[in-house]
Amino acid sequence: MTTDQGSPPTVTVVMPAFNSERTLRDSARSVLDQSFSALELVIVDDSSADRTAAIATELGAGDARVRLIRNPHSLGPAGARNAAISAARGRYVAFCDSDDLWLPSKLERQLEVATQTGAALVYSGYHRVDADFSGPASGFRPADRVVHVPTLLTHGALLHRNVVGCLTAMIDTEQTGPVSMPGIPGAEDWALWLRVLREGGTAAGIDEPLALYRTAQPGSHSARRWRAVLAVWRVLRSEEGLSVPRAAFHVVTDAIAALRKQQI
Repeated sequence: MTTDQGSPPTVTVVMPAFNSERTLRDSARSVLDQSFSALELVIVDDSSADRTAAIATELGAGDARVRLIRNPHSLGPAGARNAAISAARGRYVAFCDSDDLWLPSKLERQLEVATQTGAALVYSGYHRVDADFSGPASGFRPADRVVHVPTLLTHGALLHRNVVGCLTAMIDTEQTGPVSMPGIPGAEDWALWLRVLREGGTAAGIDEPLALYRTAQPGSHSARRWRAVLAVWRVLRSEEGLSVPRAAFHVVTDAIAALRKQQI
Protein backbone atom coordinates (compact mmCIF):
# COMPACT_ATOMS: atom_id res chain seq x y z
CA MET A 1 0.00 0.00 0.00
CA THR A 2 1.28 3.47 -0.85
CA THR A 3 0.20 6.83 0.47
CA ASP A 4 0.02 10.35 -0.86
CA GLN A 5 3.02 12.33 0.40
CA GLY A 6 0.65 15.00 1.68
CA SER A 7 -1.39 12.55 3.73
CA PRO A 8 -0.49 11.72 7.34
CA PRO A 9 1.01 8.26 7.81
CA THR A 10 -1.05 5.47 9.30
CA VAL A 11 1.84 4.14 11.37
CA THR A 12 4.70 5.92 13.10
CA VAL A 13 7.69 3.67 13.70
CA VAL A 14 9.81 4.66 16.68
CA MET A 15 13.53 3.87 16.36
CA PRO A 16 15.89 5.02 19.13
CA ALA A 17 19.55 4.89 18.07
CA PHE A 18 22.71 5.21 20.14
CA ASN A 19 26.08 4.52 18.50
CA SER A 20 24.27 2.33 15.99
CA GLU A 21 26.28 2.87 12.83
CA ARG A 22 26.84 -0.89 12.35
CA THR A 23 23.17 -1.88 12.33
CA LEU A 24 21.06 1.23 11.74
CA ARG A 25 20.92 1.08 7.95
CA ASP A 26 19.67 -2.52 7.82
CA SER A 27 17.17 -1.94 10.63
CA ALA A 28 15.75 1.16 8.96
CA ARG A 29 15.65 -0.59 5.59
CA SER A 30 13.58 -3.42 7.09
CA VAL A 31 10.98 -0.82 8.12
CA LEU A 32 11.00 1.13 4.88
CA ASP A 33 10.67 -2.07 2.82
CA GLN A 34 7.44 -3.14 4.54
CA SER A 35 4.61 -4.34 2.30
CA PHE A 36 2.49 -1.70 4.04
CA SER A 37 4.19 1.57 3.19
CA ALA A 38 1.91 4.28 4.65
CA LEU A 39 4.33 4.89 7.49
CA GLU A 40 6.90 7.27 8.84
CA LEU A 41 10.13 6.24 10.51
CA VAL A 42 11.24 8.56 13.31
CA ILE A 43 14.88 7.90 14.19
CA VAL A 44 16.06 9.47 17.44
CA ASP A 45 19.82 9.87 17.66
CA ASP A 46 20.38 9.74 21.41
CA SER A 47 23.60 11.81 21.33
CA SER A 48 25.72 9.22 19.53
CA ALA A 49 29.47 9.59 19.13
CA ASP A 50 29.67 7.70 15.82
CA ARG A 51 28.04 8.10 12.37
CA THR A 52 24.51 7.28 13.55
CA ALA A 53 23.14 10.77 12.78
CA ALA A 54 24.91 10.91 9.42
CA ILE A 55 23.44 7.56 8.36
CA ALA A 56 19.95 8.65 9.46
CA THR A 57 20.37 11.85 7.43
CA GLU A 58 21.37 9.82 4.38
CA LEU A 59 18.33 7.62 4.81
CA GLY A 60 16.09 10.68 5.01
CA ALA A 61 17.60 12.12 1.84
CA GLY A 62 16.62 8.97 0.01
CA ASP A 63 13.16 8.50 1.52
CA ALA A 64 10.86 11.31 2.66
CA ARG A 65 9.23 9.00 5.19
CA VAL A 66 12.35 9.16 7.40
CA ARG A 67 12.56 11.86 10.07
CA LEU A 68 15.53 12.46 12.36
CA ILE A 69 15.45 13.84 15.90
CA ARG A 70 18.78 14.56 17.58
CA ASN A 71 18.98 14.66 21.35
CA PRO A 72 21.66 17.11 22.59
CA HIS A 73 22.39 14.70 25.43
CA SER A 74 21.50 11.07 26.00
CA LEU A 75 18.02 10.47 27.41
CA GLY A 76 18.25 6.67 27.50
CA PRO A 77 15.88 4.21 25.79
CA ALA A 78 12.65 5.52 27.34
CA GLY A 79 13.49 9.18 26.77
CA ALA A 80 14.57 8.58 23.19
CA ARG A 81 11.43 6.62 22.39
CA ASN A 82 9.25 9.24 24.06
CA ALA A 83 10.83 11.95 21.91
CA ALA A 84 9.71 10.04 18.82
CA ILE A 85 6.27 9.28 20.26
CA SER A 86 5.73 12.98 20.95
CA ALA A 87 6.50 13.75 17.31
CA ALA A 88 4.39 10.91 15.91
CA ARG A 89 1.80 11.71 13.25
CA GLY A 90 0.41 8.20 12.79
CA ARG A 91 -2.60 6.68 14.50
CA TYR A 92 -0.57 3.57 15.30
CA VAL A 93 2.80 3.68 17.05
CA ALA A 94 5.16 0.75 16.51
CA PHE A 95 8.64 0.13 17.89
CA CYS A 96 11.82 -1.13 16.24
CA ASP A 97 15.22 -0.63 17.85
CA SER A 98 18.18 0.26 15.67
CA ASP A 99 19.69 -3.23 15.99
CA ASP A 100 16.49 -5.17 15.28
CA LEU A 101 14.83 -6.08 12.00
CA TRP A 102 11.30 -6.54 10.71
CA LEU A 103 10.23 -9.13 8.17
CA PRO A 104 8.44 -7.56 5.16
CA SER A 105 4.82 -8.37 6.08
CA LYS A 106 5.07 -7.40 9.76
CA LEU A 107 2.98 -4.23 9.70
CA GLU A 108 0.49 -5.55 7.18
CA ARG A 109 -0.25 -8.60 9.34
CA GLN A 110 -0.56 -6.52 12.50
CA LEU A 111 -2.89 -3.97 10.96
CA GLU A 112 -5.13 -6.80 9.75
CA VAL A 113 -5.34 -8.16 13.30
CA ALA A 114 -5.87 -4.69 14.78
CA THR A 115 -8.80 -4.14 12.41
CA GLN A 116 -10.29 -7.58 13.05
CA THR A 117 -9.99 -7.53 16.86
CA GLY A 118 -10.08 -3.84 17.76
CA ALA A 119 -7.12 -4.45 20.08
CA ALA A 120 -5.25 -1.45 21.44
CA LEU A 121 -2.00 -3.44 21.55
CA VAL A 122 -0.94 -5.91 18.86
CA TYR A 123 2.27 -7.94 19.08
CA SER A 124 3.82 -11.02 17.51
CA GLY A 125 6.41 -13.74 17.86
CA TYR A 126 9.95 -13.17 16.66
CA HIS A 127 13.21 -14.89 15.76
CA ARG A 128 16.26 -14.63 18.01
CA VAL A 129 19.49 -14.19 16.07
CA ASP A 130 23.10 -13.80 17.18
CA ALA A 131 24.39 -10.35 18.09
CA ASP A 132 26.75 -10.39 15.11
CA PHE A 133 24.00 -11.18 12.59
CA SER A 134 24.41 -8.94 9.57
CA GLY A 135 22.60 -8.32 6.33
CA PRO A 136 19.05 -7.34 5.37
CA ALA A 137 15.94 -8.97 6.76
CA SER A 138 15.09 -10.18 3.27
CA GLY A 139 18.18 -12.41 3.39
CA PHE A 140 17.25 -14.11 6.66
CA ARG A 141 16.91 -17.90 6.64
CA PRO A 142 14.69 -19.13 9.50
CA ALA A 143 16.20 -21.39 12.16
CA ASP A 144 14.59 -22.92 15.23
CA ARG A 145 15.12 -19.95 17.59
CA VAL A 146 11.53 -18.70 17.62
CA VAL A 147 9.89 -16.92 20.56
CA HIS A 148 6.22 -17.87 20.55
CA VAL A 149 3.50 -15.68 22.05
CA PRO A 150 -0.07 -16.18 23.27
CA THR A 151 -2.78 -14.86 20.97
CA LEU A 152 -4.79 -13.54 23.93
CA LEU A 153 -3.31 -11.56 26.80
CA THR A 154 -4.80 -10.14 29.98
CA HIS A 155 -3.33 -7.68 32.42
CA GLY A 156 -2.99 -10.46 34.99
CA ALA A 157 -1.12 -12.72 32.58
CA LEU A 158 1.20 -9.89 31.58
CA LEU A 159 2.08 -9.36 35.24
CA HIS A 160 3.49 -12.90 35.34
CA ARG A 161 5.91 -12.25 32.49
CA ASN A 162 6.45 -9.84 29.66
CA VAL A 163 5.53 -11.76 26.52
CA VAL A 164 5.48 -8.65 24.31
CA GLY A 165 8.79 -8.06 22.57
CA CYS A 166 9.23 -4.33 22.11
CA LEU A 167 10.28 -4.82 18.48
CA THR A 168 6.87 -6.39 17.76
CA ALA A 169 4.56 -4.02 19.64
CA MET A 170 2.08 -1.71 17.92
CA ILE A 171 -0.30 0.59 19.84
CA ASP A 172 -3.51 2.16 18.55
CA THR A 173 -3.35 5.65 20.04
CA GLU A 174 -6.89 6.39 18.87
CA GLN A 175 -7.94 4.01 21.63
CA THR A 176 -5.30 4.71 24.27
CA GLY A 177 -4.79 8.44 23.85
CA PRO A 178 -1.25 9.80 24.22
CA VAL A 179 1.26 7.26 25.52
CA SER A 180 4.77 7.38 26.91
CA MET A 181 7.23 4.97 28.44
CA PRO A 182 8.01 5.38 32.15
CA GLY A 183 11.64 6.05 32.97
CA ILE A 184 12.40 2.59 34.32
CA PRO A 185 15.50 1.39 32.43
CA GLY A 186 15.22 -2.26 31.51
CA ALA A 187 11.44 -2.47 31.89
CA GLU A 188 10.06 0.75 30.38
CA ASP A 189 8.33 -1.13 27.55
CA TRP A 190 6.69 -3.68 29.86
CA ALA A 191 5.46 -0.85 32.08
CA LEU A 192 3.76 0.74 29.07
CA TRP A 193 2.08 -2.50 27.94
CA LEU A 194 0.79 -3.02 31.49
CA ARG A 195 -0.54 0.52 31.58
CA VAL A 196 -2.43 0.03 28.31
CA LEU A 197 -4.13 -3.13 29.63
CA ARG A 198 -4.66 -1.75 33.13
CA GLU A 199 -6.55 1.18 31.65
CA GLY A 200 -8.96 -1.06 29.76
CA GLY A 201 -7.21 -1.69 26.46
CA THR A 202 -7.14 -5.16 24.95
CA ALA A 203 -4.22 -7.01 23.40
CA ALA A 204 -3.96 -9.45 20.50
CA GLY A 205 -0.97 -11.59 19.62
CA ILE A 206 0.13 -13.18 16.37
CA ASP A 207 1.94 -16.42 17.13
CA GLU A 208 4.11 -16.07 14.07
CA PRO A 209 7.67 -14.66 13.97
CA LEU A 210 7.51 -11.31 12.19
CA ALA A 211 10.75 -9.75 13.39
CA LEU A 212 14.38 -10.51 14.21
CA TYR A 213 15.81 -9.75 17.64
CA ARG A 214 19.57 -9.57 18.03
CA THR A 215 20.60 -11.18 21.30
CA ALA A 216 22.66 -9.05 23.67
CA GLN A 217 26.41 -8.82 23.58
CA PRO A 218 28.05 -9.81 26.89
CA GLY A 219 28.05 -6.81 29.20
CA SER A 220 25.31 -4.99 27.32
CA HIS A 221 22.38 -3.28 29.02
CA SER A 222 19.94 -6.16 28.53
CA ALA A 223 22.55 -8.72 29.67
CA ARG A 224 22.73 -7.23 33.15
CA ARG A 225 20.22 -9.49 34.81
CA TRP A 226 20.33 -7.92 38.27
CA ARG A 227 19.41 -4.54 36.84
CA ALA A 228 16.58 -6.24 34.99
CA VAL A 229 15.29 -7.79 38.21
CA LEU A 230 15.38 -4.42 39.94
CA ALA A 231 13.54 -2.86 37.00
CA VAL A 232 10.81 -5.49 37.24
CA TRP A 233 10.54 -4.79 40.97
CA ARG A 234 10.13 -1.06 40.34
CA VAL A 235 7.36 -1.64 37.81
CA LEU A 236 5.47 -3.98 40.11
CA ARG A 237 5.76 -1.74 43.16
CA SER A 238 5.64 1.83 41.80
CA GLU A 239 3.62 1.39 38.60
CA GLU A 240 1.30 -1.47 39.58
CA GLY A 241 1.15 -0.85 43.34
CA LEU A 242 1.55 -4.51 44.26
CA SER A 243 2.26 -5.60 47.82
CA VAL A 244 5.75 -6.86 48.64
CA PRO A 245 4.70 -10.57 48.65
CA ARG A 246 2.82 -10.29 45.35
CA ALA A 247 5.63 -8.32 43.74
CA ALA A 248 8.19 -10.89 44.91
CA PHE A 249 6.11 -13.70 43.41
CA HIS A 250 5.94 -11.97 40.03
CA VAL A 251 9.67 -11.16 40.10
CA VAL A 252 10.34 -14.89 40.37
CA THR A 253 7.96 -15.83 37.55
CA ASP A 254 9.45 -13.15 35.32
CA ALA A 255 13.01 -14.28 36.06
CA ILE A 256 12.16 -17.89 35.21
CA ALA A 257 10.55 -16.80 31.94
CA ALA A 258 13.59 -14.66 31.06
CA LEU A 259 15.97 -17.57 31.67
CA ARG A 260 13.88 -19.85 29.46
CA LYS A 261 13.84 -17.25 26.68
CA GLN A 262 17.64 -17.02 26.78
CA GLN A 263 17.82 -20.73 25.99
CA ILE A 264 16.06 -20.23 22.65
